[in-house]
Amino acid sequence: MKKLKFWLTGLLLVQLLLAVALLLNNQWEAQKNKPKPLLAIDWQSVDQLMVETKDFGVTLLKSDASWILSDTKLPINNDDINELLRSLKNLQTGWPVATMSSSHKRFEVADDKFLRHVEVYSQGDLLGELFFGNSPGLRQSHVRRAGDDAIYNVRLDTLDINANADLWIDKGLISASDISAIRGPDYNVKRTGATWFFNRSGPSIFLGNSNQGKLDQNKVDELSAALSNLEIYKIARYKPVLTSDDTVKTTLEVTDDKGSWTYLFVKVGDAYFVQRNDREEMFTLKKAVYEKIADLRQTDLIMAKPE
Repeated sequence: MKKLKFWLTGLLLVQLLLAVALLLNNQWEAQKNKPKPLLAIDWQSVDQLMVETKDFGVTLLKSDASWILSDTKLPINNDDINELLRSLKNLQTGWPVATMSSSHKRFEVADDKFLRHVEVYSQGDLLGELFFGNSPGLRQSHVRRAGDDAIYNVRLDTLDINANADLWIDKGLISASDISAIRGPDYNVKRTGATWFFNRSGPSIFLGNSNQGKLDQNKVDELSAALSNLEIYKIARYKPVLTSDDTVKTTLEVTDDKGSWTYLFVKVGDAYFVQRNDREEMFTLKKAVYEKIADLRQTDLIMAKPE
């Protein structure tokens, strides 16, 4: 009987030791896989970001407090770059979905097979490198750190990581701001306070003809708003031939709180372009944006005379 009690006590002790060992092991595993920043770097020091796919690649540089495209030096939308940096900073590790190098290509996070490749720099030094792959669910993607076999599931859609330079350009790059005067093909208007008038200064060829009717304040306000909200589409890879017979050109001179600008709007068939005098680049436009500005004439800005 004593021998049985001894063995039962020993068995209970072994079970207790095993339970404690399992508990400690689970705690160690949980601590090991506790969510941590995927890139533990000083994000305030980041001044360069490279994003690439198999087809596109773009490098973004920080210049003072703003960001620009490395090749064209054009400014990019600060909200867009700040959102991407914030998303990268918030990426966490957690439990890996795979830990073998043989699984990299299956999840499309391999060095030579990926959907997005991101490199983060500070003063020329590489701080972190990520490979983004296929999606396990809505607005999610698999990701792997360079030099690490572990693959994680994170809440960041690869579609939100743009590698096309055209998608990074500040769309309001050449828009006007607080407009006070607009000179078009056959009209010349200026604003005093909140009211628009025909501008009677300057060469007579540019004077508005008020005999045709009264200036429609709403229509001029719409033109002013269209110039203030002017959005380019992308950089024109090939500039139109301005001397061609099928090219329609419209010039506008606009004065706002920052200076005076000369806009050249161009239509060639179903293609629409715009250029401003302070920049060499010509940009493409959507048809609706072009029509709201370049197609307007003085008759569109005046009220019809009562019959």
